Amino acid sequence: MKRVGIHQPNYAPWLGYFAKLGAVDDFVFLEDCQMPIGRSYVSRVQIRGRDGAEWMTVPVQRVRGESINAVRFAERGWSRKHVAKLQWNYGRTPFFDPVMQVIRPMYEDPGELLAPFNRRIIIALAGYMGLSPQYHLASAVQADTTGTDRLIDLVRAVGGTVYVSGAGGTKYQDPHAFRADGIELDIRSYQPVPYVQVHGGFMPGLSVLDALFNIGPDASRLLQYPSLTDVPTVAL
Repeated sequence: MKRVGIHQPNYAPWLGYFAKLGAVDDFVFLEDCQMPIGRSYVSRVQIRGRDGAEWMTVPVQRVRGESINAVRFAERGWSRKHVAKLQWNYGRTPFFDPVMQVIRPMYEDPGELLAPFNRRIIIALAGYMGLSPQYHLASAVQADTTGTDRLIDLVRAVGGTVYVSGAGGTKYQDPHAFRADGIELDIRSYQPVPYVQVHGGFMPGLSVLDALFNIGPDASRLLQYPSLTDVPTVAL
């Protein structure tokens, strides 16, 4: 049995993203799909500021219909600003220095494209938390399919037998198609687990960086990702 997860390469994403990484054997970065129109977690994430949540946004060039793996940064120097913002908000947290040692090389040399930068951040932080699935790029799997059929093709391409999906996937996935192809659909939901945050009471949904700066590798204990697939539903 091989469990596979698939997701866009988001920017320093929340803990729920890493909970999926911890639940699979193989993970496919869906970087050849269209860049979402408008604001997207592919290019921004929330961190904990001194006065509440703050957005940390990567400036990108927007071209309608462009795929994520073609999106370019819109300006130089943005990565230095992000490092300065992290320093200002988290510089006094217990694990700021060791976590920055992990990600500083990416910020010092971000390259020209968003997707590979995001992937490097995700893989580095996952490794810091002890997570090591086999990573793949969706663009390496040639297919003309879309939607559920595309997901099935990607799972099969890496030898998967189980597709691990977040609860949000139920809005657009066809469970019957997975079963027809002999792939088990394992739907899971991440529920934030409170931890100590430097600027006050617990605020969920922030970048994984918030947890890592505050509690370090112990953040791995927050990655509880229970399956909902076998939970019976009650008719109302």
